[in-house]
Amino acid sequence: MPKIVVTKEEWIEKGIGNFAVGGADALLIEKMARELGCSKSSFYWYFGDREQFIRCLVDEWVRRATYEVMQCSLMEQSVDARIKVLLTSMFSTHTGKDFVYYLRRMGQENFQYRDLLEKVENDRIDFMTSLLVEHGFPQEKAFSLATVIYHFYLGWYERNKYLGPTANADQLTALLWEYVIQAEGGIE
Repeated sequence: MPKIVVTKEEWIEKGIGNFAVGGADALLIEKMARELGCSKSSFYWYFGDREQFIRCLVDEWVRRATYEVMQCSLMEQSVDARIKVLLTSMFSTHTGKDFVYYLRRMGQENFQYRDLLEKVENDRIDFMTSLLVEHGFPQEKAFSLATVIYHFYLGWYERNKYLGPTANADQLTALLWEYVIQAEGGIE
């Protein structure tokens, strides 16, 4: 029987999926190798150990769930469009799994993951703040609004995380635009 070659990216995809439904406890190398149809030696070829694998998973999640979303919004010409794309992305990119929950749990025991998650959340708020400043809000007001928007997102995510991708991202974006951004004195 020919040996199945599994890429590093396939291991990462499998790992992110498993982590999102069971945390680090769901990262059983032998079981994942079976599911990928390869030997576990390929895992060790790409990742020196389980801890390095976990760090790769977290780094990839951060890249996708934060910096890729930010980059996507920056492709828009107007600041209003950038804000709306960012909001729509926030409410439409989750998978119905709970990567954040397990990362937060891991951070309770490992300060590096706690600090990383705190940095990601601060980067998200700072990015929204910068867009709101560009939109016309004073810095302090923009930061307050960005914080409210982010915490609204966290509550919405917690309530909807197991439902999978939602179709109402445009509606939520419109509500936030009308009742938070415009209502707080933003420029129309």
